[in-house]
Amino acid sequence: MMNNIKILLPLLFILVTLQGWGQGNRDDASSIQVIVNVQSELTELNRKQVMSLFLGRARSFPNGKSTKAFDYQIGSQLRENFFEWLTGKSISDIDAYWARLRYSGRTSPPRVISDLDTILYIVSKNQNAIAYIRQQDPAQLARQGIVVVHTLKEL
Repeated sequence: MMNNIKILLPLLFILVTLQGWGQGNRDDASSIQVIVNVQSELTELNRKQVMSLFLGRARSFPNGKSTKAFDYQIGSQLRENFFEWLTGKSISDIDAYWARLRYSGRTSPPRVISDLDTILYIVSKNQNAIAYIRQQDPAQLARQGIVVVHTLKEL
């Protein structure tokens, strides 16, 4: 019994160390911000509202203004983190959800944008846009006409 413990303890230590190292390299962001244009007149959205907007269940902001969601490309670690943190579901479940909706013709997934600069430009120029980004300085975003309305933290 004692020999088993002597063997298992170092293995357990290695596993815990490797797991922590892998999480530390996860997209180097501890939170993700949901952003909108300042002209949307929003200051805050709750998790349920964000989920409804990004899963195609709602087509307008709570204040009644229409909205257009923007997403990162499939395979992006930021996209995977966002949907897992938002919904608690795996990204493969989210992709299957969108495949079903697209096939049924009910709605289309958010428009895909490949980089941060394009997302910031689109949100700063479009009062209906909603997107998510790695954590940024809210004051710097405000100078671009962008408001952080929700922040997601790792589960």
